[in-house]
Amino acid sequence: MAKKTALKNLEPSNEQVKKHVAAIHTSGELSLLERKTANVLLLNAYDVLLTRREHTLPVKHLCAMLGWDDSNNIERLQDALRKLASTSIEFNMMEDGKKSWRVMAMLSYGEIKEGTCTYSYTEYLAERLYDPEIYATINIGVQRRFEGSYALTLYENCIRYKAVGSTGWWELDRFKKIVGASSPMYDEFKYLKRNVIIKPVEEINRVSDMQLVPEFQKQGRKVTAVRFLITENPQQTLLKPVIQDDHAAIRESELFKRLLEHGIGERLAILWILQDEARARQVVEYVEVKAREKQVKGSTAGYIRTLYESDAVVGKSPFEAKKAQDSQRKIEEEQRKALVKRRSDLEAEFVRERTNEVVNALSLADKRAWVSNYIDEVGGEKAKTYNAETTEFRDALERIQFSNWLRKRLAPTVEPSEYKAWLKAKGSLFSRW
Repeated sequence: MAKKTALKNLEPSNEQVKKHVAAIHTSGELSLLERKTANVLLLNAYDVLLTRREHTLPVKHLCAMLGWDDSNNIERLQDALRKLASTSIEFNMMEDGKKSWRVMAMLSYGEIKEGTCTYSYTEYLAERLYDPEIYATINIGVQRRFEGSYALTLYENCIRYKAVGSTGWWELDRFKKIVGASSPMYDEFKYLKRNVIIKPVEEINRVSDMQLVPEFQKQGRKVTAVRFLITENPQQTLLKPVIQDDHAAIRESELFKRLLEHGIGERLAILWILQDEARARQVVEYVEVKAREKQVKGSTAGYIRTLYESDAVVGKSPFEAKKAQDSQRKIEEEQRKALVKRRSDLEAEFVRERTNEVVNALSLADKRAWVSNYIDEVGGEKAKTYNAETTEFRDALERIQFSNWLRKRLAPTVEPSEYKAWLKAKGSLFSRW
């Protein structure tokens, strides 16, 4: 059986990749480390996919992006590259109204030498990965939090359905192929459900920005299909500092803007600042001094990348001295922003708790009245399974949609005195504000 998998690309608003749908559905045969490695390599190469066939990434940076501390275990990285180079990707596409099928190696070349990973893609694959016609967005920050391969694979295949709230029904054979559950033991549903559905769903709900609820379709007593209902994770305010656009501050930074002015790609600039901000600043300021002295041959972008990735020693410049004078002011400003953000998070938590109390206190009559208002507003098509006697929706998707609608309308206004008392009860220092 041909081995199949896929790669991804990145959205500019955060560290995300766009995975081609044709490849997503054949992506289940990589281990967790191999899957993460494939995503990181594409992220690093994305800005120059169409103009450069060979790409490089320092091994220590590759390991850091994988969330892996052991950068000395080169054998594991070698094994991952070996697997990627021997794994094929299949594309089923429509061209001029006709189906076309193509297969190619995930990596055409890979090398680890003197602390640097060098690799390449075929030209055709690079073009598909750079501008996929159909894609799903996957956050690299979320990826680092996953510990299970099935969980990451399921996350990748559900995220593109987030806007519609459901994956739709997947027949079990198709589902097993999607997530790579090829072991004979998964022919028995109880093992498939336990290891490939329930445990991965629990991990996704714990570490990611979305929450899944699995549902099963039966013919008689036999389960024949599965679908996943998708909503925002209710704990997302706690996860946001890790998994959402945690690069917004970087994009607003003066260093990031300077790197872009020199022609460094957005993703590479973010990567450098995340890995070693002091190093990135030192290199760009050194090159700027050399450029003013007309000692740079060729582009400053090429010189900056050469210096940064070669770990060359560069001296301090007048830019560094000026930055030192402003450092204390910047630290204080960052602390102030952190306090403001913390206060905002606490207010959101307060509103969420009070909303829960209001919703839980509704009588059956109150809930019926709210459902009636909901149906008037959104239409009866979204309340087909509503039971007026129990005030419940049998369909989980309808139930979630109504709950989200109701919570928005019952969310209370923050009363300063009540909020302050709540903060005091939590022992928060913000109660003194």
